[in-house]
Amino acid sequence: MRRILIAVGSGLIAAACSSQKPAAKLDDSGLARLNETQMEPVDEARVEEGRARDDLARARAKEADARAQLEVAKSERDVADAQLKRALAQQDLLKKQYASKDQMAGVEQEIAAAQDRIKASDLKLQYVNQMIALSEAERRHAEAHVVTAQALTEQAKYRAMKAANAPEAGSVNPGDIDQRVAAAQAQEANILKDVAARRTTANELYERWQQANARARALAQPMQVPVPPPTSEPTSH
Repeated sequence: MRRILIAVGSGLIAAACSSQKPAAKLDDSGLARLNETQMEPVDEARVEEGRARDDLARARAKEADARAQLEVAKSERDVADAQLKRALAQQDLLKKQYASKDQMAGVEQEIAAAQDRIKASDLKLQYVNQMIALSEAERRHAEAHVVTAQALTEQAKYRAMKAANAPEAGSVNPGDIDQRVAAAQAQEANILKDVAARRTTANELYERWQQANARARALAQPMQVPVPPPTSEPTSH
């Protein structure tokens, strides 16, 4: 029965996919009929599409950098934990040796410093993880903008050929092109909202981490690699 249901389900999915008509392809050969002035909107759209691809490459590199920071933050957390354990072991040893109050005060300060470093390290881990989520959202936005730019290029090509009375403009339905542009822009706008929300959370975590790190520095210098705050919000193209 289960195999039958799977087969039926697969058949329904295949039927649904086959019922969806692929987007008609604009016949680009009509562009050859256009003069330089008529081609300007198309050229501008193509330039913007190139910028969108460059932005996507940068977003992917930024995401990779954010992921690399996670391993560093984990190592720092391990170091802070080891320092606390050593300080606690030293405290136990001094108690057994009936150490002086000054010696006990010194080790207690080390324990407090190690605990503050752990708190700062935990907040840094939260911040770095949030920066990974932010960079993922920024990469998705960049991908969505490439799709938008591609749709706008097709729209510019159609309008240019239509204005020049090129017969190739009749190879597509202009309503389909406009619909693809609108859908791509709506998707991009939704992702941008997610980017903004994740950036707000990242900024809040960054401030909390910096405050905790300042408290840790007041007692001892923590061995931490700097991580920059979130960058400014990307503009919607």
